[in-house]
Amino acid sequence: MPTHILFLAVSATLGVAAHSSFQVTFILYILLFFCFLFYRFNGQLNILLMNGVVLLVFYMAAYLSDMYHQTGYTGEESSFEITFSNQPSVDGNLLKAAVTTSTKEILQLRYTIPSEMEKKAIETNLQIGLICPATGALLEPEQNRNENSFNYKLYLQQQHIYWILKANSIVWADCRAGKKSIVTTFQQVRQAGITYVNVHFPPEAGSFVNALLFGDQTYIDEEVLTNYQRLGIVHLLAISGLHVSFLTGLLFYGGIRIGITREKMMMVILVCLPMYAILSGAAPSVLRACCMAMLFFLLLLWKKKVSASGTIGVVYLLLLFIQPSMLYNIGFQLSFAVTLAIIMSLTIVQSYPHKTMQLLIVSIVCQLAAVPILLYHFYEVSVLGVLLNVLYVPLYSAFLLPFSLVAFFTHLIFPSIGQLMIALLDQIFLLCNELAAYISRLPLASIVFGKPFPIIMLLLVFVIISLLIQWESVSLFKKKISIVVLVCILFFQYHIQKLNPYGEVVFIDIGQGDAILIKLPFNRGNYLIDTGGAITFPVADWQKKRKTYNTGEDVILPFLKSKGIHEIDKLILTHPDADHIGGAAEIIEHFNVKEVVIGEGGERMYRDKECIKWALAKHIPISTVKRGDNWSVAGAQFYILHPYQKDKDVNESSIVLAAKMGGLTWLLMGDAGEVTEQELLRALPGLRVDILKAGHHGSKTSSSKGFLEKVQPKVAIISAGKGNRYGHPHQQVIEEMEALHVTILRTDKKGAISYKYRHESGTFQTVLP
Repeated sequence: MPTHILFLAVSATLGVAAHSSFQVTFILYILLFFCFLFYRFNGQLNILLMNGVVLLVFYMAAYLSDMYHQTGYTGEESSFEITFSNQPSVDGNLLKAAVTTSTKEILQLRYTIPSEMEKKAIETNLQIGLICPATGALLEPEQNRNENSFNYKLYLQQQHIYWILKANSIVWADCRAGKKSIVTTFQQVRQAGITYVNVHFPPEAGSFVNALLFGDQTYIDEEVLTNYQRLGIVHLLAISGLHVSFLTGLLFYGGIRIGITREKMMMVILVCLPMYAILSGAAPSVLRACCMAMLFFLLLLWKKKVSASGTIGVVYLLLLFIQPSMLYNIGFQLSFAVTLAIIMSLTIVQSYPHKTMQLLIVSIVCQLAAVPILLYHFYEVSVLGVLLNVLYVPLYSAFLLPFSLVAFFTHLIFPSIGQLMIALLDQIFLLCNELAAYISRLPLASIVFGKPFPIIMLLLVFVIISLLIQWESVSLFKKKISIVVLVCILFFQYHIQKLNPYGEVVFIDIGQGDAILIKLPFNRGNYLIDTGGAITFPVADWQKKRKTYNTGEDVILPFLKSKGIHEIDKLILTHPDADHIGGAAEIIEHFNVKEVVIGEGGERMYRDKECIKWALAKHIPISTVKRGDNWSVAGAQFYILHPYQKDKDVNESSIVLAAKMGGLTWLLMGDAGEVTEQELLRALPGLRVDILKAGHHGSKTSSSKGFLEKVQPKVAIISAGKGNRYGHPHQQVIEEMEALHVTILRTDKKGAISYKYRHESGTFQTVLP
């Protein structure tokens, strides 16, 4: 029976997924699954029929869920009555929250707080359940603007949120408390607990205590969280079966110790678990753990026996039927995959007598189960994380979690004693984080594989399941076969770019700035020209965000990893403006860069730049180029056309790069303006190009009419930020290009623009239609 339930869970997954991507290839996957069922159960029609019914039922559940949650707004509305239905977040001068309107539709609220006094009032008085009048505009959420990047629009839609409410004003004086409910009461208790921790605990300890006790990772430093993710130990900060097992065990055996019967304690736990799920944020991993625990105790009360695999299958079907969109939640995927893998390997783990060895086996099993999901979403996996889990899992489960709980309640009752415990807790968390930061910088902390093709994903899942099954087998040969096949698939995925005959030029959408990736066929060369960067302005302390947006860390690094790129052969910095090199330091710090290239004569302008300091610290060669320099790789030729002399104007000192690749000639102008354009025409009167990357984001100081007439581009690429404050590209430049019948591709309109080629032919593609 448990096996049947697990196959039904697969059918349910296919049913929900079919609703959002019903394509020919997906139909093929469904047919393959049913062929496997036919083979596995010797053609039993009742099994096939049962799975077919489940697939259709869950397809309809997903369809009806989407139909029920359609938006009722047109986008023209401006006045709203909003209820703060979830934990609000105040980050600097920005208030963010999921709010429910009077029509029961959920909106994503964004409100810029105008004063420090109002921020303090919001932090003090804003509670879940508060109903307030608000005015503002409804904005459609942005979809991903780069290949493989985070799709915020889809993410919100999966939570049935279709609009962002950009509030101009919230009339706090007219707010009123909503109707009390059990859920709201527990949400308010959770909010009060998080606030208490933020006020009385140091930032380092407080952020981790909030994660461990209330499931809120909001206040954890972004760099620390990234280190935990890279090492594969971030699961320790998400409330899951580990926490639920500890708390239910503590409550159960504590009750028995004071004389309460086992049956009564089971009833108490069944009542307490839903409360705990709300108190800890009701994340998918929490719901999975609480539902499994509740089902376990119910079956004990009824004196029924169901295997652990059967239990997880029933809980999976239940949660997916209630909320089909939960399938796309990463926490949901990891929680069920890892838990099922542990259940499947229980006999393997128990066959090892030593606890340390058992921990290592569990860590390996968890990592294997998570590999396909981690590669699909984050494009890398940790090797050292397997060993680190052996240390961190018992440390967190046996010490830090219970100690955090004791410190919290002790401080509530005896503040002076609690303060000593908090100080000790803070030091332990600091040591743990410093160790994680050190290990995350080691070579094998994480390995980038890139985003696998669907067929490789399927093979990975199949081989990992086979390996877990074969592990129990007495046949050493079968185990070796599974391990060898798994290693071969991962080896192939790691080196896949070396087998790729296609080259690519990508104008990455990093907002207002430039970032261009040139990827040559068969991984013969990867060149990154500029890295973009946000121009920041001084703000008051109360307005500062917890994390500063950085194009290198937030856009380019994930993009490079998704492409399976392991190193940059040349990082070409055209000139030292912030919107061109603002993300370079993060690229050099976190990626393997073999050479940094700057324009000759501009060395002094780079002297104090953070990116150069990082390059020197990592002993990366820094080369200077000038007109006449060139190189050829894999049939592509590159020529430096500028600078040819020292120039005081930063923009006019830009590196101008010409290239021949993919059957086209390219001219990449950096931020060069009319002065450089005239100089290029004087020095190179026969200059003609197919593709022009317009200088200075299409401003009126570049791409002059005379220059366009001489170089005769067929296509002009303009890299500019959507709704940028500078008005780039200038309308005059657009009109002059159109008059010359130049095809214009703009990142502010089309997102990232790529040219994929093989030999001497290729095609342009854009992320946005």
